[in-house]
Amino acid sequence: MVTPELAAIRWAKAIRIVATRFPAVDLWEGLPKDLWDRLGQIEDLTNPRLRKGATAASSFIQWPFSNPRAGRFSTESLGAFYAARGEPAAIAETVHYQALRCREDRLEPHEFDMRVLAARIEGSFHDVRGAKAQAFAGIMDPDCHRAGRLLAEDLARAGSAGVLFDSVRDPAHGPCVAAFTPAVVLACAHLRYLTCRWTGQQVRVVFEKRPYLPA
Repeated sequence: MVTPELAAIRWAKAIRIVATRFPAVDLWEGLPKDLWDRLGQIEDLTNPRLRKGATAASSFIQWPFSNPRAGRFSTESLGAFYAARGEPAAIAETVHYQALRCREDRLEPHEFDMRVLAARIEGSFHDVRGAKAQAFAGIMDPDCHRAGRLLAEDLARAGSAGVLFDSVRDPAHGPCVAAFTPAVVLACAHLRYLTCRWTGQQVRVVFEKRPYLPA
């Protein structure tokens, strides 16, 4: 197998956008406080993230690894923490895949909320940005992700931390990363909420949503 070259990055504010609900709802909201510790102990025994020995503290970081989804460089068994170097590329990628979901589910026009996360990512990743992608036929295909997934599986088996690649939806504002391990995501925090509108044909980012703070 031809292996992409490694490139080291230190991104202080990589952007990841995920589905959410505004305002966020705590799963244990409304339960007596004295039950929280016992529920936490039960979760520790049953949570696959903890049983696998994961050490990252943030659930934002752990989620894509404990709930893997197929993408350009991920599969239903190989999770990846996707993030873009800048917010425009992150939004463009998110809008594209949310539109696909809405079309596949034949959804009526509606609005939905997305959470913008800011992550600190540091590590050495296999680099297929720019002309480097030409050595791996099909990995940047706009619609078919089969080649990218096969490459990702081979790299992950060999211990790769992940892949650096250009955004297909907004290459001018790339690059992006697909991290195969939470160890390279050193921090991740909520930044803001966005509200998106599905028109029945496309997804538009409408506005940033904030809680009302009276003067």
